[in-house]
Amino acid sequence: MRFKDFVKEHIPVYSVSVVLAIASVFFGLLPYYAVYRLLLRIVQGCNGQTVLWYALLILLSLALEILMHCLSTALSHKTAFSILKKVRLSITEKMMRMPLGYMQAKGSGYFHSLLIDSLEHLEYPLAHAIPETTSNVLLPVSVIALLFSFDWRMGLSVLIPAALTLLFYLPMYIGIMNEFADTYYTMLENMNGRVIEYIRGNKEIKIFGREDAALSQYETSIDEYKTATLRLYNRMYVAASPSIVLLSSLLASVLSVGGFLYCVGSLSAHLYLFSVLVSVGIGTSLLKFTEFMDNFYYIKNGERLINEVLSAPELQEPDTAAGEIPNNEIALHHVSFAYEDVQVLHDISLVFPEKTKTAIVGHSGSGKTTVANLIARFWDVQEGSITIGGVAYRDLSLDQLMQRVNYVTQDTFLFNMTIMENIRLGKPDASDEEVIEAAKKAYCHEFIIAFENGYNTSAGDDGAKLSGGQRQRVLLARSLAATKKLLVLDEPSNNLDFKSKNELYEKLKKLNSEGVAILMVTHDLDHKNLIGKKILALNGEQYFFGDTESYVEKIHHV
Repeated sequence: MRFKDFVKEHIPVYSVSVVLAIASVFFGLLPYYAVYRLLLRIVQGCNGQTVLWYALLILLSLALEILMHCLSTALSHKTAFSILKKVRLSITEKMMRMPLGYMQAKGSGYFHSLLIDSLEHLEYPLAHAIPETTSNVLLPVSVIALLFSFDWRMGLSVLIPAALTLLFYLPMYIGIMNEFADTYYTMLENMNGRVIEYIRGNKEIKIFGREDAALSQYETSIDEYKTATLRLYNRMYVAASPSIVLLSSLLASVLSVGGFLYCVGSLSAHLYLFSVLVSVGIGTSLLKFTEFMDNFYYIKNGERLINEVLSAPELQEPDTAAGEIPNNEIALHHVSFAYEDVQVLHDISLVFPEKTKTAIVGHSGSGKTTVANLIARFWDVQEGSITIGGVAYRDLSLDQLMQRVNYVTQDTFLFNMTIMENIRLGKPDASDEEVIEAAKKAYCHEFIIAFENGYNTSAGDDGAKLSGGQRQRVLLARSLAATKKLLVLDEPSNNLDFKSKNELYEKLKKLNSEGVAILMVTHDLDHKNLIGKKILALNGEQYFFGDTESYVEKIHHV
């Protein structure tokens, strides 16, 4: 689905808004005609009562114009919010189906610009496009037509400068806006990404003394954004200036043409005065129309980003979910995987038996986390296949897989809500007692109840109110609450002291004895008796899979 499809769904409602906008233009045209008739009666001679009736007619027409315009705007506003709600939900749902790698490649600045900046900027043009465009285009056209019906020469005196303005301005402006939409938001995404990076990585920046480098990178992104934006704005101002001159010439055209015709006696005084008055209104409407075109780049960029995300790759699900899965045995069949041009996994074939505990080790960049990501199906394999219980992943729905597999990553997120609510995410229908039991199993019950508000203590943004070790154990408790048969852990012992590590590994041992299969990315070979009986060791195109003790003896022998 593309952005225009969301708009098409609301064409019937927009049609009503158009009708109301046209009605607004009609009632907006009546005062012009009433002014013309009043001027004619004044020239011919009239009493105060006639002037009063015309004044009331003008006021009534203006009131009805405002009413129709408000109704049209309210309806288009409601429609705009409805469209954007559907777009936001569609994008959010799409993000849930995207491979994690796609989101990581795009970066947080990209999605921040889309979901916060771009969609917010789309609200105004979507809400105001119908009433504003209809009024600012149809009203001048109608008034010019009215002038032609009175005197074709005065109609031409308004039409020619107005037409020259639009013919000169719009093509140039649209070209600039196309460039603006591409350049402006590219720079904005980059700047937003740096901001988010600085905030999320603030601790690391301080620890490693990278404040100056981080600020320098941020300053560079600001300068790039400023330079590109100012260059485009300057071009816009250059394009707009002649247009303003041309619009100003509209009044000059009417004054000169009308003045000449009046002097030679071929134009009445009241029509001359009327033409001067309406030329001001026409000029104002056309100026508003050109100003409204400033929103063009918001629409252009918003449409680009929305279509880009909605057409992004996603994890494919079968039309019909697989039937019964006999066991939880995970098998990799000739699996290869690459990030762009960097090959990470090379033709791996192995079986992780159910109810076993396996360590996944290797140097940085060897593909440890990639294996975990593929098993949790954060990405689809590029070559080969993965099965669980003999059933291919591609034949499983994500719901089916997630009912069996629980994955705790190094950067698994803690939400800014209570510890109780964070743990319950693992099992939404879990009772308080089940949550507490999961916390006890993860060795975090004691420190939780030590907080003033206990389990109702807020974890803060991404667990900011907890220490690294506390955060890790709360995440483990969330996983344990889920009670799934396969637990995938990526460096679970990070941020834990030696005692806490031992407690964690003993707990994992107990879980394994209860029938939970555990795959754990780790570097803790010093805990060889705790990490598992099986080990997968990755080393470039080579890998070892087998008994842990044999592997440890092998590397010690080497």
